Amino acid sequence: MKRRSTHRTKRDFPWLARLTAALKTTAKNTPPETNGLVMEITFDISEDELPIFLAELDEHLQVLDDILIRLEREESDAELVQTVFRSAHTIKGMCGMIGHRRMTDLTHALETVLDGVRKNSIQISTPLVDQCLEAVDRLRSLREEVVTAQVSDVDINGVVQALKGFSEGNPTTAPTPAPAPQVETRLEEPAPQENQAGGLFCVEAKIDTGSMASAARAFQLMMALQGLGDILEMAPSQEQIEASSAVAEFKASVSTGETLESVSRALMQISGVDEISINGKKVLFGGAPLGESPKPALAPQAEPIPSPEPIPNPQPKESAPQAASRRAAENGGRRVTDLTVRTNVERLDSLMNLVGELITDRNHLLQIRSHMAHEKRQNGSFERLSETITHLGRITDQLQEEVMRIRMLPVGSVFSKFPRMVRDLAQKFGKQIDVVIRGEETEMDRSMIDEINDPLIHLIRNSVDHGIETPEERLSAGKPERGTLTLTARHEQGRILLTVEDDGRGIDGAKLRKSAVAKGLITPEEAAALTDEQSVDLMFMAGLSTAQKVTDVSGRGVGLDIVNTNIQHVNGVIQVETKLGQGTCFQIVLPLTLAIVPSLLVRVRESTFAIPLVMVTEILRLNKSDVQYVYRKPVTMLRGNVLSLVQLADIFKMRLDEGKKKYQFAVVVHSGKQRVGLIVDSLVGEEEVVVKPLGAFIGDIPGVSSAAILGDGQVALIVDVFGLFKLAGI
Repeated sequence: MKRRSTHRTKRDFPWLARLTAALKTTAKNTPPETNGLVMEITFDISEDELPIFLAELDEHLQVLDDILIRLEREESDAELVQTVFRSAHTIKGMCGMIGHRRMTDLTHALETVLDGVRKNSIQISTPLVDQCLEAVDRLRSLREEVVTAQVSDVDINGVVQALKGFSEGNPTTAPTPAPAPQVETRLEEPAPQENQAGGLFCVEAKIDTGSMASAARAFQLMMALQGLGDILEMAPSQEQIEASSAVAEFKASVSTGETLESVSRALMQISGVDEISINGKKVLFGGAPLGESPKPALAPQAEPIPSPEPIPNPQPKESAPQAASRRAAENGGRRVTDLTVRTNVERLDSLMNLVGELITDRNHLLQIRSHMAHEKRQNGSFERLSETITHLGRITDQLQEEVMRIRMLPVGSVFSKFPRMVRDLAQKFGKQIDVVIRGEETEMDRSMIDEINDPLIHLIRNSVDHGIETPEERLSAGKPERGTLTLTARHEQGRILLTVEDDGRGIDGAKLRKSAVAKGLITPEEAAALTDEQSVDLMFMAGLSTAQKVTDVSGRGVGLDIVNTNIQHVNGVIQVETKLGQGTCFQIVLPLTLAIVPSLLVRVRESTFAIPLVMVTEILRLNKSDVQYVYRKPVTMLRGNVLSLVQLADIFKMRLDEGKKKYQFAVVVHSGKQRVGLIVDSLVGEEEVVVKPLGAFIGDIPGVSSAAILGDGQVALIVDVFGLFKLAGI
């Protein structure tokens, strides 16, 4: 990929070069007739800046998705309209700075429509939201051009014309802004008003002529004012600024709801400006706020004056896109931290691996101390060693906790994608569905978030297709015509609980049994023996589908079996609660992380196994008289219910134990609603084990998911509970 490497100084930021590049690369951004050849494209962005650009762009695109869907239901929310307009405006500026002309043109058309909504000249409607969301989809496709440096075949002309149709076909009472004046145009100055709340402000600024990028300073002033309101007049014009002309004076007339104090604070945060006057009153002179001593030309910039709201401030430490993204996120209700650092996830994985090794050594030291305690308790050196080991263990625990926090991401990063997906699916099926999200601030390990995305998609598709009825069906059943799909996340007892709940028709057990028999998955006799509650688990069988016809969403018998398999793969479980005619709730229970697993260590013959605690329900101590046999299979009674027992030694074909024991232990584990007691020889205890993959040389072992190195150097196999159920034929 061809990208220009840029060099920054404290006094200069390459905004002007980016603006120039936006004009120079117009032709390169227009996909030519390639005749099957791959055309390369060059953008004005360095390798170091690319990840930041993409991350900021993705955040703004997600804001557009989220708020456009909300606006469809909350048309009168002016704050949402302002937020979505600012995100579109910021994307346009970001794409213009790197020279992506097609993205700039498309976002300009989107911004114009949203500006009309903001000024009440265009009304929010479903067709308008459809077209805006289509524009967002095209922007996501064009984003890949920045990644691959290759021209794509994405067509934007149809979307741009459709958006222009909304703008041109709705002329109403809102006045159109006057065209940008030439440099010599004199701006009318309103009478000075002290800290007025909203209205018309006339801004004059003198830019440091010693600055290496005076036009960039003018561009920053323009961006700051656009973030505060509507610029009615400006000199020099935006075209002249983008043409890289040197700018010594900047004048603008802006209409805003902000106070004089807010406007002045926004402008004074821009470096390289000598003097600023607002409505004839000087607020900055000699590069310093009025009342402070002017700064020397080469002196470091003063700390910015605190502002009541974030404003565009494109300085080396925070670019305009970053500041705008932070502002949009705050307005959109997202969680924003005060100071953040973006880093490669591979570094976090490496750090996690090192912490895992440290945990293994900590466990080893604790075992050594335990063995020495009986012999050296009266030894002073041992006491000091013991204190050091205790302190090291405490520090390791804290380090592990901090690293885990660094790896955590809010579940909202996954949940936020689903309102758009539900809206599109609902329109396809002729349904009306509201999405309610709760607990989006709940945090999960990033590796777990990657694993859970696909299962959630399948569950949500199932609820939209099979669960929630059409408006006519709901009205005839005495329900509101709009269905509700609720996504919830929360922490509970060291686990993550995710739920996908709908208020639809519920799951018909009889229908599931009939479908399973028809597809040959179970026999009629087996179906007759199942209750409605037990029949619900049939939906997780591969090949089962109750859809009347095959569509691109369902009907192929692929979906919920994959959900169950993927969740079991990450040591999680899925449970289903349903009431016919009232709705269905899928609950997913997951461990906090995949890297370090709290486990119960057990011994079977000479081997040690680790059973993830998230799968353990309880532990039983059984006498020989407690074990009965049904069809030659061991069972026991647990609180009035029959519990199947499985010998781990039999599963893994280990030697028979010829010793006579008075009792044995059964670890009760669960998969969905099924419970099984795993018979083991003895219990070792609970321990956090660091997961180690088995590797390609060993390959997959049925009933074993991975391995762990214990503190004493032994290798413990981590049990795959779902795999054990299959091996035991349960």
